[in-house]
Amino acid sequence: MTVAQARKAIGEAVSARITELFEADLARMRASGIDKVYARTWRGSTLPGHNPSAVPPVPTALVATDPAWTTPGVIFTWKSEREEAPFFRINTPPVWTSRIAHRGLAVIDGFPVTAVLEWDDQRPVLIQTVELDGHFDNSIHGWRAWASDTVRNVDWTDPDQPTTTPQQEPAS
Repeated sequence: MTVAQARKAIGEAVSARITELFEADLARMRASGIDKVYARTWRGSTLPGHNPSAVPPVPTALVATDPAWTTPGVIFTWKSEREEAPFFRINTPPVWTSRIAHRGLAVIDGFPVTAVLEWDDQRPVLIQTVELDGHFDNSIHGWRAWASDTVRNVDWTDPDQPTTTPQQEPAS
């Protein structure tokens, strides 16, 4: 996989997850009837990102990778009000291109791989990634999403479809 292909795969995974999060929040709002309350607040706005009764289009995220100055991580927050593609910036370790992107490991189980923290048999078993969150923000931005760095375990029982789980905190 080339770096451009890795960035595209990450962008597609990020946008798909944002869409899932928005759809889940819309279902929650409809079940409670709050989408109708929010609609009155945004009356007059023609921006799709301000419409609480419909999930706006989420273009494929643009992904930039830069060397991390200190710790690898992601800088990401997106407000859909301007209809621009999400911009997802990853600060990567020096080996990201050769050990992650070129090996086709940029996305595992739908999660963008920021860094591999542990390897076993030439496969990552502990990765740094992000947890995406998104919902309708009634106060100012409308539909918005953001990311928080997180660590996940990787299970390679099915080598064609590895799965991840949040890292368990060590017992004290």
